Amino acid sequence: MKKVFKILLVAGMLITLLCCLGWWMLNERWEYILSSASPQESYAVAKPADDTLRVLMIGDSWAGMHHENNCDTELQGMLEAKTGSPVVAESRGRGGAKSKEVYHLMFNDATPSADRQKGYCLQPMLQQGAHYCIVMAGINDAAACLGTRYYCENYKLIIDFLLDAGMTPVVVEMPFVNIEGLYGGKPLKDKAMDWLRSVMTGCSMYDVTVYSRYLISLIGDSGLADSVLLVRKEQWNPLGVNDVQHLYLDDGIHLNAKGYELLDSCLAEAIAADWAIRH
Repeated sequence: MKKVFKILLVAGMLITLLCCLGWWMLNERWEYILSSASPQESYAVAKPADDTLRVLMIGDSWAGMHHENNCDTELQGMLEAKTGSPVVAESRGRGGAKSKEVYHLMFNDATPSADRQKGYCLQPMLQQGAHYCIVMAGINDAAACLGTRYYCENYKLIIDFLLDAGMTPVVVEMPFVNIEGLYGGKPLKDKAMDWLRSVMTGCSMYDVTVYSRYLISLIGDSGLADSVLLVRKEQWNPLGVNDVQHLYLDDGIHLNAKGYELLDSCLAEAIAADWAIRH
């Protein structure tokens, strides 16, 4: 009996040791993945010199599909109708980009060569200058369970750069999207990795709501409320993918044409009202 007990004890100690070793290896492996971006060196950005209202949109697939679906023209028309001014609107984004990657895409030197070759680098567009820059980021952070600290620190870097460049950041709060429905069927190994990251970062799996909540708190706590234009989800899509208006594609993540039309109308109204006050 004592011999069996000793064997079980040794086996338990070995399992514990292996678990600790595995946890340490995961921490080492994910140290870069879970760490926020380092601040990049700034660059010169042109200042708008005429009466044309210039609006940019940057970010992940929401920004990329806005450009691909020719929504820039629609947003431009909405803004011209509301402001009575000539407007230039332009969007660029890379599908799958997390907040750190969006920040890196804003700089030539930090953009991976493959992304530069595909035209994803945002620096050439940003250098032209603008009055407003709409930021679409965060869904991919939540999908990868990277945590609110990662998201907020990277988003703060994006905001700081835009403010230094003379642009008003337009922060679009993430509505509810069905990440669980899209990614919940991952292979068990991949889903286990997502679960471990959620444990390490202290966030629920595939839940965008906590990310939105922490970003809103960051803006208030950092004294940025008067410097950014915040568009809350209640202003256009309080129910997210559950909205009876059917604003999403079948994946439950990306907007359809009707969804972009509603979002752009809200963005145009918010920007036009802010433009009237600031100018």
